[in-house]
Amino acid sequence: MRKRRMKWNVLALCMAVVLIVTMLPTQVLTKAETIGGKVEIKPISYDIGENAFNYQITTSEENAYIAYYVYNRNEYNYTRDELFSLAKETTEQKNRQVEVKVSGKESETLYVALISAEGDLICSQEYYSTFDDRLFADDAENIEYVNGTLDDVSAEAKNGKIIVKDSSNQSGSGTIYIYGCFGTSRWHQSEECSFTNGEAQADISNQIRESGDHVVKYFIVKNGVVTTKVNTVTYNYTKPIAKLDPINISTVKWEKGILTIPGVDKNSQLMGKRIEARIYRSNDKEQWSGSNNSCITSIGNYTYSMDLNDEIKDYKYYKAGLVVKSDDIDNYLNSDEVFTDIYDTTSSSEEVDNTLKDVLVQAGVDSVEKADADTLNKIYNEADETKKAEIAKALRDGLKETDTATLRTAMQTNSDTRATVEAIEKMSGITVANDVSEDVKAYIDTANIKVLGAALNADDGVSNVGLKITKEADVATLDSKYKNAIPLGITLTNVSTAASGLAVPVTITIPVPRGIDISKLVILHMNADGTVNENFSNGNGYSYDLNSRTITFTVTHFSTFIFAEADDTSTTPGNPTTPENPTTPANPTTPANPTTPGSSVTNPTTAEPAQSQATETDNAASATAETVTSSPKTGDNSSMAVIWVLFAGCAITAFCYAKKRVRR
Repeated sequence: MRKRRMKWNVLALCMAVVLIVTMLPTQVLTKAETIGGKVEIKPISYDIGENAFNYQITTSEENAYIAYYVYNRNEYNYTRDELFSLAKETTEQKNRQVEVKVSGKESETLYVALISAEGDLICSQEYYSTFDDRLFADDAENIEYVNGTLDDVSAEAKNGKIIVKDSSNQSGSGTIYIYGCFGTSRWHQSEECSFTNGEAQADISNQIRESGDHVVKYFIVKNGVVTTKVNTVTYNYTKPIAKLDPINISTVKWEKGILTIPGVDKNSQLMGKRIEARIYRSNDKEQWSGSNNSCITSIGNYTYSMDLNDEIKDYKYYKAGLVVKSDDIDNYLNSDEVFTDIYDTTSSSEEVDNTLKDVLVQAGVDSVEKADADTLNKIYNEADETKKAEIAKALRDGLKETDTATLRTAMQTNSDTRATVEAIEKMSGITVANDVSEDVKAYIDTANIKVLGAALNADDGVSNVGLKITKEADVATLDSKYKNAIPLGITLTNVSTAASGLAVPVTITIPVPRGIDISKLVILHMNADGTVNENFSNGNGYSYDLNSRTITFTVTHFSTFIFAEADDTSTTPGNPTTPENPTTPANPTTPANPTTPGSSVTNPTTAEPAQSQATETDNAASATAETVTSSPKTGDNSSMAVIWVLFAGCAITAFCYAKKRVRR
């Protein structure tokens, strides 16, 4: 009896201990202000002029000190061990309280480590310092604003818009940063706008869906400087029943990435209304992911065409979704979204394949099932020298005869086509060399520059082609929303059609220029007259490789390319799509929170954006980090609560059962 009582008491005690151990770390680690309950990090002031935060880092641990390191996470992909070493090497004073100044740029990161007197790592954390997230945080009212003056501001929310008025009464351009809350839903948006006598507005209609009180925080940035503190306005929204009619999708043409919207009669309900077009992509025609970007145009009495080929990359199937936008969601909802027919890009690669099979037959080669790289190489290698030259020329001419837009689509979406183009290029015997000016080398690691298709555009009789890259003069007329602009002249030598139009599209892989934040990178492909021909962003025109820090894009002509940061780009490349095996979201049919052009929107729906950084506890011996999200999504806390209750129930049951056994 005594042994049994001890057994059940020990079990009850174990359950209780497990309960306590389970609860305590979670309660500590989910606090954004602490690392493992041992270190507190908090912003104490915001430098308006420098867009930087002053952080106070404190520990109560004896025989330990704080080390830190500040870096740009988009420029340097440090490992945990490297960050630990850098923090130890660069922290001069071994103090238990330090103050650190960190830029409020999105990519700036503060690494903090608590180190024992023996030099071992106790715990660490990377702390993101994005200025709008920090200023929108729940405890942001404790942050002191320094080195600048602030205007008073007021706002009202109606008709799907937030209308702000600041006390400066000044006109000009700026950005309204917005953070909304409705129930458990959270959303974050920034929108560039024009101020007239200190007044401007931002469209938030995509975020307002249900009736009720939507709490909206906001502040204003003008000319890159914060001019107001964070304020709050409540949108008392009543969802109407009336809805705008959709566009007649049967009148819309969608061919090879070109969307054509017909004009309407002046008496039509659609006259003057805005149309939002968004690209959807899939690999199986069942699960569709929507693009973060969309195009908006007003419907008039003229036909309007949108070239959306920049977004056609890496997937097999594409369709466009069109919505008639309401200018007053208090009275009318947006129309239902209607979809075009599916554009099957595999038809582009099939067209290229069929063309090459035909030219092989014309060159006297037996018919083949597929003109893929392996087949072409086999045919070429088995031919005699005279026949090799004939085959190489026939294949090169076949690519030139293929419709350029079709070939570009195939090269962008099909790895087999890219391999075929590469094989034919090698057969041509034309060499390609990089010709990069010295001033460009200050921005780009030239060793990782690659080009595909250049040799196939060489003029007749040419044996070598050069990819020439030069630093161009700054563009005076560039929109002020673009920062850190680096204009590069990129062209091909010994190719007379490089500027006017290439017969074979050229794919370029180039490192991200130094000093450019990849999360905001856009590439502006300019026309000769200084206007923008194409605007590439991540996943919409170029792809990004995280390991090599290179970007890849395909063009049909060359000119000046401006690499710049755009505040309205929300393309953080933490998980870039692999072209050969693109990732498809589980439930993509219609994006829950589309992005309005000219704005940057992130919608975590349940997680506070100001609490997005992760807390990590490092084991010094194994150098293995355990990551715990600092702000759990809705459901995380409830799940832990259920676990706690279960443990508590088990502990109580075991204890009571032990008592019952004793009474017997």
